[in-house]
Amino acid sequence: MANQAQTGGKQRAAKEPKFIFGSLFVDAPVVTEPEEERKVVVAGMTEARVKKAYPEGYIRKAAAVCRGDYRTLIKCSLWFLAAALVFVLVLLVAEPFFEDYVIGQGFVFTGGLGIGFTPSGEFDSISEQTARLYWEVYEPLLCMLAGAGVIASPFMAGLFYCAKRSYFQDFYKRSVATFFMGFRKYWWKFLVTATVGILIALAMGTSLLYHLSCDAKGADTAGSLAAVILTFIFGAPLLLLPMTMMSLFTSYELSFKDTIKDAIVIIFNNPLYVILVGIASAVPLLLLTASQILSIIVVIVMFIIGFIFWALCWIAMGDRGMSKCKAYKAYFEKKKAVAHGRAVKAGKALPAGKDAPAAPATGASAPAPKKKAQPAPYQNPKKKKKKK
Repeated sequence: MANQAQTGGKQRAAKEPKFIFGSLFVDAPVVTEPEEERKVVVAGMTEARVKKAYPEGYIRKAAAVCRGDYRTLIKCSLWFLAAALVFVLVLLVAEPFFEDYVIGQGFVFTGGLGIGFTPSGEFDSISEQTARLYWEVYEPLLCMLAGAGVIASPFMAGLFYCAKRSYFQDFYKRSVATFFMGFRKYWWKFLVTATVGILIALAMGTSLLYHLSCDAKGADTAGSLAAVILTFIFGAPLLLLPMTMMSLFTSYELSFKDTIKDAIVIIFNNPLYVILVGIASAVPLLLLTASQILSIIVVIVMFIIGFIFWALCWIAMGDRGMSKCKAYKAYFEKKKAVAHGRAVKAGKALPAGKDAPAAPATGASAPAPKKKAQPAPYQNPKKKKKKK
């Protein structure tokens, strides 16, 4: 019993959270959107707008919004799908034609065996042709895909704006008007941020293709391997920054500079969630490189539901990150206020530091608190004063 009492008495104190880069965080509310005019049902009465009940959890809520507002969101995404079609055409149509143009169709993969000859009488070299495939076909193709991504990036503003309004239940029915409202407000932010992310991904892909090309030719790969390692070590974490920024643009009242600050704070205080969403977003892109048939299946799925769910997941990621950072900020501000109140009550000055109250603007020392006057002792007026 004594041991149980001791065990019960030694309860572990709750671990205090760490608010990394908390001084950079800018607390901002969700953007208030203009409400559409309600449809008049009967004279003097308008249609009711009931808030939908969505489950707890951010990704679960995103999935529920995707199911509940699918018809509205698919109408909103049509303009983004038209812009993304350029990317798909480059991947599925231009790639085989470009490969045939550079490599040709007359290559016989029997070089080195003594039986594979080109029309000119020279031996075919598998290693040389493989190196050309990587560097002269896939590298230009990667650059074309990057260009197509930059073209589609401004249209992400309209898609994310509609997804944000559905996620936070800002009612709207005019899909096209709502899409272009978001396009007008945020297109340049998405263009700049997505272009930076695309250039980082392009550098990572270029270093990898160059290494594969050198390896196929049997050349020295020490330098190319070092380039791959460095670009992936620095590039992969840097990709999280534009991704997190784009999850905040349409949701919160933040300037571009403040969005950068909040994105950094969210990444460091909510890293696992951001990384998992980033990996899940990259999986469809990796599947596009697997095979032609699988690429077609992935494209169809993305066009039907993938792009909508992708936008909602990023909005949910930003919502979770901001909610967590706001809770951290409120916790530490309350802790600071409690410490300051206790110090004032005890009549002690707080030590110099981040928790100390601000000094007067004039630089003069604060006046000492006045002592309360002691009340005079009671004297009965009926008693005569003693003569001296």
